[in-house]
Amino acid sequence: MINWHRLFGLALEDYFTGTRYAVEMEKDVARKRQVLDVVIVRGTGEALVDPCDGLEDLKPHNLLTYKSGQESLDAWAIEELIGHYVNYRKAFAPREPAARFGLYAVTTRRPRALAEQVTLTPVKPGVYRLPVVGRTITLIVLREVEPCPRNALWEIFSFEAAKVAAGAGQGSVEFTRSPLSL
Repeated sequence: MINWHRLFGLALEDYFTGTRYAVEMEKDVARKRQVLDVVIVRGTGEALVDPCDGLEDLKPHNLLTYKSGQESLDAWAIEELIGHYVNYRKAFAPREPAARFGLYAVTTRRPRALAEQVTLTPVKPGVYRLPVVGRTITLIVLREVEPCPRNALWEIFSFEAAKVAAGAGQGSVEFTRSPLSL
């Protein structure tokens, strides 16, 4: 069997011989450990009832990037999420079709710079769709979601005192371990 990737690399290596460019093949690009913020994987058990806004259409594999109140969600963060998706799919679910993966960007505050670069299609308050290279990323802006019991978890991470208190007081968010002890 012909190793087309190697043959392609060798052809490029030959093409660039004598120039200021060097060709490297099979380059390991993970110089440091790369971690994805959150992965939600479907298992067995009960379906989620009345999910937080933006999580209504969970797939078998859901990859989330999260930016807190001190961080901004920008184009680089979206590119990083897509890179994590590619690596995750290769490593953990190489035979799964793309439709079985959900990509989510969850951010405390509105990503103004990103909104100037790309079109954010509103779905409902605080939830947007971001089309990227044949995929759709669900963008959830925690400060913009509707304050209600199903969004209590989002309110807790809104970085707004009144919403945090309201979310914590909803009673629908129960932690099996204290998030402060993590």
